[in-house]
Order: sequence, then C-alpha cells, then structure tokens
Amino acid sequence: MKAVTWEGKPLEVAVRHHPKPKIEDPLDVIVRTTISGICGSDLHIYHGNVGSSDAPWIIGHEGVGIVEEVGTGVHSIKCGDKVVVSSVLACGFCENCIRGRLSYCLTLNPPQEGAVLGFGSDLGPPHTGGTQAEYIRVPFADTNCVLLPPETTHDLDYVTLADIWPSGWSGLDFAGFKPGDSVAVFGAGPVGLMCAYSAILRGARAVYSIDHVLARLRQAERLGAIPINFNNNDPVAEILKLEPGGVARSVDCVGYRCLNSELKREESIVLTWCIRVTEPTGGIGVVGVYLPPFPKSEGVPNADVDGSVFPLPIGEAWFKGLSISSGIAEYRKLEIFMRGLIISGKATPGMVIDSEINIDDAPKAYRKFADKQVTKV
Repeated sequence: MKAVTWEGKPLEVAVRHHPKPKIEDPLDVIVRTTISGICGSDLHIYHGNVGSSDAPWIIGHEGVGIVEEVGTGVHSIKCGDKVVVSSVLACGFCENCIRGRLSYCLTLNPPQEGAVLGFGSDLGPPHTGGTQAEYIRVPFADTNCVLLPPETTHDLDYVTLADIWPSGWSGLDFAGFKPGDSVAVFGAGPVGLMCAYSAILRGARAVYSIDHVLARLRQAERLGAIPINFNNNDPVAEILKLEPGGVARSVDCVGYRCLNSELKREESIVLTWCIRVTEPTGGIGVVGVYLPPFPKSEGVPNADVDGSVFPLPIGEAWFKGLSISSGIAEYRKLEIFMRGLIISGKATPGMVIDSEINIDDAPKAYRKFADKQVTKV
C-alpha cells in the first residue's frame, strides 16, 4: 500500500510502498482510508523536533475510512462501517481510561501514558502506522473508532473529529469557558480556527483571533471572530483597547513554535500574551504543543534535548488569580457529541479545509502547509 513516510530527513516526507497491515489481535480492525488530514502536529515531525528514535514510520493521525476486516473480539463495529479513527488511542479499561482520561491510557504504550498514531513506535502501539496511508490497523477498535453515517456529504466535516475540532473545543474547556464569555484565541491555524468557531457556536460574547497570516485572519473573520494581526503590533494593547478589563478566557493554540511581533521565535510569548490579556480570576487553556525533552536520534534529528523550558511572568498570573489548564484533548468525550452537531446541520467544521490532494502529492502539500500557504490539507 502507499503511505506518507517520515524517513528522518527534516523538511521531507516521501510516499512509499508498505505492506498492508493485518489483524494482530482480536480487538483490531483494518480500515481502508478514504480521507486523512495533515495536522500542525505532523509538522513537529516534519521539522525533526519530535517522534520516535527509529525511522522510517508512517505519519498521520487524522483519518476517516471504511472497515474492511474485523477481529473476533470486536463487538460494535462490522465490515463496511464508516468510522473516524481517534488520533490518540486508548484501551478503555485501564485506571486512567476508567477515570475518563483516555488520552492518557496506561495500556497501549507502557510505561508512558498515552499512545498517538503516526509518531512512530516509541509514542504509539507497536505495528500501528499513521493514517496517511491506504490502510490503518486500529487496536482496541471498539474504543478508538467512532461510527459515522454512510453518506459522504459531510466527510470533510467528519475528518475534523479526529483531532482539530476536539482540540480547539477542549482549549475552551481548559480555560473554563461559559456562554457569554469573551475569548482571545492565539493562533488561527486549523486548531485555532476550530477554537474560535467553537467559541462562537457555544455563545461567546466576543472572540478575538490573533495571528499574522492574513489568509487565516480573513478566515477567522468570516467565522465571526475579530482578527488581530500581531506582526509589528502589540496584540495585548490591541485587545485591551477593546476589552479594557481583559477577556474572560484566552487559549494558546500555537505552542512552542510561536513567534513574537517581529516574527522571531520566542517560546514564551504566547503564554505571556495570554496572561496579560486575561481578566483577573479568568482562565487560560493551553492546547498548543509544548515538548518534553527528546534525545536526538535518527528519527528526531532536530530534537530539543531540554524540552520547552523558558521564563514566564507567573507572578502576574498568580496576582490576577488566573487558572491555567493544559494537555491533550479527551477526544472520545467529544467525538460522538460533535458527530451529532454535524449530522443535525448545526456545525460545518470542514469549512476550515482549503486544500484537497491525493496521496502522491503529499510531499508538496507538506511544504505548502509548513510555509503557511494553505490552512488545512
């Protein structure tokens, strides 16, 4: 089968032929992929910053497809079903899963908590490639596949369920969002746009979308957000002009690869901006990726061996009584609910997708996505 493959060369991916995956456990299914997305998290691999020590591996963690083979222990899914595959895998029965923290499953990739598709064998279950492939093996399929209607009208909407929409929605949850709140969303990439869109759907009084890419700011404005361009501009001052006391909630949808107003890398800047625009006793949600230390290796040639370590004005946050919450979205808590919003016509998250390609064009699409020439592939 064809699959988009990371081979340990920064700023390069390749389409290679791999063996079709097989059922290895009674709880597996094999899914024939019909749609897969490129996520901003995939760019961390593409830049050589994160992943497993051994390359190559099949990349990707957003996928919709048709079930073609079913293990003997799977009870809720049958051949021919259309499903979205959760990007972060879980067993459904370990201590963390029972507590509702399925994104921190203890079973699939011990001793670490959590297992993600498309980041290689160190960060995911063995013999489980990513979703940017013609076929995917999905372990613990009853937990990790969400059934979809057979019609294809909303497939671009459904693929957002794998990651970007739950991630954007969760940023609001982490921030403590309530209807009527004002919200500053830092980053207008796919997750940031989904966060702004979710805030509007959930009844925000005002939503500010902060970025420097004009096409993305225009897209945020079309959604109903107020665009703020931080290029050569102080976004804190701009927001405080409009919200003198600060916004009730702010969300970091950027992470460690963030830029300051001079478009230079400054890892602390978005969290600093969040602290300074959020009103006293307000909340900050962090769904942008910040990395732990990674050793340099064949699979992670540009690893940050120290991880995301930087100074923050934590005294300002403490003095204002801010609540800060971060982490990986709990996808399965949201996917079924969000599926209903799509089916009912109340949400069309697929509008964020502005580029559709076939698998052979993936290397070119990665370059364009990394250069911010497109918003979502």
